[in-house]
Amino acid sequence: MPPVDYRIAAIALNDTHLCLTLADGRRIEEPIRRHIRLHEASPADREQWQLVDDGHGVVWPALLAPSPQGMVNVHDLLWDQRYEQAMATLQAADWKLDRLSETDRELVALWRMEADINNGGFMQFLCNWGDQTCQLALQALRKIGAAHMLEILSRMRGLIDRFEASPEVVQLNDIYGAMTEEEQQEMEELDHAFWEYPDSLSRLGLRWYGA
Repeated sequence: MPPVDYRIAAIALNDTHLCLTLADGRRIEEPIRRHIRLHEASPADREQWQLVDDGHGVVWPALLAPSPQGMVNVHDLLWDQRYEQAMATLQAADWKLDRLSETDRELVALWRMEADINNGGFMQFLCNWGDQTCQLALQALRKIGAAHMLEILSRMRGLIDRFEASPEVVQLNDIYGAMTEEEQQEMEELDHAFWEYPDSLSRLGLRWYGA
């Protein structure tokens, strides 16, 4: 199957939204308030946009130094929509993960992984959602080909293997305190490696799961 063309074909702005029309015909509306520089810019400055990333990103040079991916990127917007759809499906299923399709379970796991590790690190992710969700995230990373993120998450999970039968660990929240200083330091380094995003999850995810 040929790749879907997500490049931007047209851009329109009003006082509240940035509207993108893609080459495949779909439209994306992004609230301007999500981008403070764009939200506070004059109408004239908002119109001074340029396409980057082979037509997938938009920059406003007068507002911010251009980056390769752009201030707004189609891949990220579509991936956020994919997450939102999966989370809405989970809510409709009364938050029962096992009621979802395998695809939606994996998407929920990836969303939880990104949200929690970016907010408080791997231990927050594990303690909030348990090992089932961690294993689903590993499965999803393997499927989409996010090799670097897979290695990081696998090493994070590997650091807690020895606590599975440990009498000092009654609940998941006990694990971090039971780690050695060296293990805690390694976990912190892995958190930082995750935050660097060595793989583009949005691009890889869209390629596998679609928009």
